[in-house]
Amino acid sequence: MIAQGYTWRSYQEDLPYPGFTGLNNLKYVRRHNPLIDFTDTCAPSQANNSVPFPQLASDIVNHSTPNYAYITPNLLNDAHDGPLSAADAWLAQNIPTILALPEFQPGGDGLMFIVFDEADLSSRAAPPDNRCSAKIANGCGGHLATLVIGPQVKAGYQSSVRYDHANLLRTICDAMGMTSCPGAALVEGPMSDFFDDVSIAVPFPNAAVASPVHIQATALNAAPVFTTQIYVDNALAYQASGSTVDAQLPMSMGGHYVVFQTWDMAGGIHKRGIYVNVKPQAVVVTSPAPNSVVGQSVLVTASGEGQNPIASMQLYLDSVLQSQSPGSVLNTPVSLGSGQHNLLVQATDSLGNLTANSFAVTSASPAIQILSPAPNASFYAPMQISATTIDPTPVIAIQVYVDNTLSYQVRGTGVQAAIPLSQGPHSVVVQAWNKSGATYKTGMNVNVIPVPITISSPSANSIVASPVTIAATVPASSPVQTMQLYVDNSLAYSVGGQSLSKTLALASGPHSILIKAWDATGINWSTGENITVQ
Repeated sequence: MIAQGYTWRSYQEDLPYPGFTGLNNLKYVRRHNPLIDFTDTCAPSQANNSVPFPQLASDIVNHSTPNYAYITPNLLNDAHDGPLSAADAWLAQNIPTILALPEFQPGGDGLMFIVFDEADLSSRAAPPDNRCSAKIANGCGGHLATLVIGPQVKAGYQSSVRYDHANLLRTICDAMGMTSCPGAALVEGPMSDFFDDVSIAVPFPNAAVASPVHIQATALNAAPVFTTQIYVDNALAYQASGSTVDAQLPMSMGGHYVVFQTWDMAGGIHKRGIYVNVKPQAVVVTSPAPNSVVGQSVLVTASGEGQNPIASMQLYLDSVLQSQSPGSVLNTPVSLGSGQHNLLVQATDSLGNLTANSFAVTSASPAIQILSPAPNASFYAPMQISATTIDPTPVIAIQVYVDNTLSYQVRGTGVQAAIPLSQGPHSVVVQAWNKSGATYKTGMNVNVIPVPITISSPSANSIVASPVTIAATVPASSPVQTMQLYVDNSLAYSVGGQSLSKTLALASGPHSILIKAWDATGINWSTGENITVQ
C-alpha cells in the first residue's frame, strides 16, 4: 500500500498516543495491532499512522479517512474478555458512522470486513465443528464469523465456499488494485462470489482504440438490472435498458476514462472503469487477452479501425507471418508451441500506412508445479508445501493428498500451507481442477525426520549433586516453539523457544529426565535419560 501511494491507519481502542509501541495499555494489547510489526510501518514517516481509536471520528469529520483502515476494539469490547453483548453494543455504536461515509453509499466502492479471529472447539460448541471442507472432517480450527459489507456486495448473501485468512487478504489486494499479494494470498482466490460485478469484454484496459470506440460489457448482478450507462470522463455518454451493452461511442483523440455502470432492482449501483487511448488508427484485439495463458491453438480476433479504410490485416507469430486477409477484420486460429510467444497484428490502410498491436501470450497445457518441498526431500514436520498451476482455463481449487488421503483443500490457483505429517516416508499428490471440470495432478515422495533433542547437562546415567541444572536444545532450523522438562513423569518446567535451562532441587536417589519439544501444530518430539542424585 505504501509503495502504491495509498494512505493507511490503524485505529486502536485504548492506545495511549500515536506511534505507541508498548505491549499493552489499559485494555489495549499490541498483539491485536499487527500493522505496526513491519519494518516499513515502524519507520518514522509511518509510525504515527497507528492512532488511538477516537482519531477515527476526527478523520471522518475532517474528510481525511485513509484508503485502508484497520480497527480493533479493546479486550472488553472485542468479545474476548467481555461478553458478546458488549461487542454488539460497540458495533452498534460505531459501525453506522462508518457506513454513512460517501464510499458506502449506492455506487460507492467502500468495503468493510468484520472478522472474528478465534473459533470455539470446546465443549461449549454443540457439536465442535473443525471441518476444513465437505470432504475434510478435521484440522482447520473451526469456523469464524466474517461479515462482508459494502455497496458492491450482494445483499443478504451467504457463501457456501470455504475461505480462510489468505482468501480475505487476496480479496483486499484485488479490491485495492494491487498487482501482487503476500504469502499464500498470492495463489489463493478472492472471495469473488460475495460481489456484484461488471465485466468489460471490449476493449481491454489501457488499449489503443479508434473513434468511434466499440464497447461491450455485461453486468454480473444478483438482482435484475434495469439500466446500463456508460460514462466517458465522468460525463454520461450512453444509456440503455438491460444488463448488457454493445455500443460505438465517438471520442476525441487522447486518453479517456470509460466507466460502465448498472442499476439493479435492489437499488444497487455497480460499475467498473478502464482507461483507453484514442488514436487516428488502431488495431483492436478482442482475443486473446494480453499476457494470458492459452492452449496450443488460439483464435486471434482483431479489427483495424480509424480514419482511413483498412485494406488488409496481417498476423505475425514471433516475427513470422502466419496469416494475411483482405479487409479490416482478422479471425484466424494459430498453433503455438509450449512457452511464451509474441503475437503482432498489423493493419494496412488504403494509403499504405501500417498500424500494429503487439502483445505476449503463454501457451501451456494444464500442469502443476510443486515448488517445495523437493522430491524425496527429508525435513521436519510440518510439511511446508508450495505449488502453482498453469492452465488456459481458470483454476478453481487445489487439493493435497497425503498417502492417498485428502489432507488439505483451498480455493485458488495454487497452495502455500503447512500440513502436519507423522514421522517417516509419505507420498504427496497435489491435484487441481478448473472451470471446465478437468482435473490433473502431480506427486512425489517425501520423508519426515524427527527433531533431535540434545540434553547437554547432565550427562546420561551420571551421578550429580542437588541442585541440578538441566539444559537441552533443538536445531535452530526446526519448527519447535515450546520445550518442556519432565522429572519422574511430572511436568517441572516449560519455556517458549528452542532451548531449555532450568536448575532444580532434587531429592537423593534415581530420577528420570524427559525433554519434550512442541511445534505450533501440536506435533512433539521427546528424549530422556536417567540420573542419580547423591
